[in-house]
Amino acid sequence: MMLERLLILFIASLIGIAALGIWRLWLAWRVQKLATLAMPAALAELVPAGPALLYFTTEDCVQCRLQQTPILTQLTDTTNIPVHKFDAVEQETLANFFGIMTVPTTIWLDKMHRPAAINHGLTGLAQLRQQAQVVYMH
Repeated sequence: MMLERLLILFIASLIGIAALGIWRLWLAWRVQKLATLAMPAALAELVPAGPALLYFTTEDCVQCRLQQTPILTQLTDTTNIPVHKFDAVEQETLANFFGIMTVPTTIWLDKMHRPAAINHGLTGLAQLRQQAQVVYMH
């Protein structure tokens, strides 16, 4: 009986790990696909040329206000990286283009305005700094 339970737990864990791996591969494929598409005209009007960080939020996102915004403030204070804040509801065209399904979402754009990384959900300062180094080095 105990062996059966352990076997079921092991199989469920393998399925979970496989699902996570497939999801990560899909996200990486999506970023590559977005990099080949023409950016919406609205983005070119709102974000000047060069590398940038797009920050999608909503008016009622508590996690955005209390956690993500302070992290992005720390990032801009120490690196002078431009962060462009968008309301995902008001900028529905941009949100749909990037596949925003949750807020906060941050998107790194390279110097050609192609997506280099997309972070769905809360993203820590260390990860944002690491991604910034990659975006600004290329």
